[in-house]
Amino acid sequence: MQNWKKQTAQFMISQTVSLLGSMLVMYAILWHITLSTDSGLMMTLYVLATFIPALLVAPFAGVWADRLNRKNLMIFADLLIAVVTLIIAILFILNIRDLWIVFIISIVRSIGQTIHQPAVSAVYPSIVPKDYLLKVQGINQGIQSSSMILMPLLAGLLLVILPLEYILFIDVFTAGIAVLMLIYFIEIPAPKQESSASAINYFLDIKAGFNYARKHTFIISILIFSFIFMFLVAAPSFLSYLQVARVFGAEAWRLSLLEALFGIGMLLGSLVITAWGGFKNRLHTYFISFIFIGIGTMGLGIPFNFWVYIGFWAFVGFFISLGSPVMVALIQEKVEPDFIGRIFSVFGLIQTASLPLGMLLFGPLSDVFDISNIILMSGIGMVLISGVVLFRKKLMVNGLKEVTDKNDELEENNL
Repeated sequence: MQNWKKQTAQFMISQTVSLLGSMLVMYAILWHITLSTDSGLMMTLYVLATFIPALLVAPFAGVWADRLNRKNLMIFADLLIAVVTLIIAILFILNIRDLWIVFIISIVRSIGQTIHQPAVSAVYPSIVPKDYLLKVQGINQGIQSSSMILMPLLAGLLLVILPLEYILFIDVFTAGIAVLMLIYFIEIPAPKQESSASAINYFLDIKAGFNYARKHTFIISILIFSFIFMFLVAAPSFLSYLQVARVFGAEAWRLSLLEALFGIGMLLGSLVITAWGGFKNRLHTYFISFIFIGIGTMGLGIPFNFWVYIGFWAFVGFFISLGSPVMVALIQEKVEPDFIGRIFSVFGLIQTASLPLGMLLFGPLSDVFDISNIILMSGIGMVLISGVVLFRKKLMVNGLKEVTDKNDELEENNL
């Protein structure tokens, strides 16, 4: 096996171990709030506790991913999450179980994951040849999708037989394994402009990242699209759990099955995009996939049968995995290495801003209006916005490989 393949495999394994524990705890916390409160307001507070800290940290996280040692960043983030999760688990054992404690762990986990994600995204272009980035992202998406099949089922089972605090200990254990693998087995190239934290001019570096995004037509267009789309995604992403509880019944197995079918759809989509690679114009693959995500969301807004409902979730998951790796690979290919952490951070910033803004609207509305109608309207909006962008010819040419390479050269000369 070539050296880059070995390095990539080891890195993926370490991140998968960390992912398994994080996803298990994420589902356990989310369903604990859903099933114990049945409140749209509480779900909104959970979303705010998750995304507002990420919104504040994301600009700095992008600079750190470009300027600091990425391995150390990932180790710090994993340890931060593990230590706080351990403290919360001990508080629960001591029968200090107030809901605000769950929100605190959500805040800290959000900060840790916001630091972690740009560093991870910036590592792949530094160890994987450009021509293999889409395939690697397809495999990576497949691993995440497989986890989304297993983890919700396991979380639902564990919530039935174990208190939440014992589930939290699992994440502490998996984070420890991931950290040990990063320390002893994985070599990650340092950024070209590696600095110490004290030597970074944060204002200038953050400004440079935003200016880089603004000057690249492709990137700024995708950022605007992502903001609007993710605003609409807030409705099905967070209200579907309440929808299931209110329409079909508040049993944990229903939530587990929903996530499992969603994960199966994502796994199938990952396998297809890894083997197929998408249309010649990769942006066609991306936006057509997002149109179908909107169509699937419209189906979720007509919940006449539980089995049909979770079938639509599998449908949505399939097209998420078909389109998302394409965009990640395009960004990794097009963005200069010195800016890649900040650009992924800007994308993360867009997501962390749009989702809570969406929930500020949709969350309180869900306690007044029918959740299904809210989700149906969001699906219609997704189809419309994706369709409009798909017919922007000047933007679509950026999805062609030969045009992408030519634009890269022109934009580099203009900077």
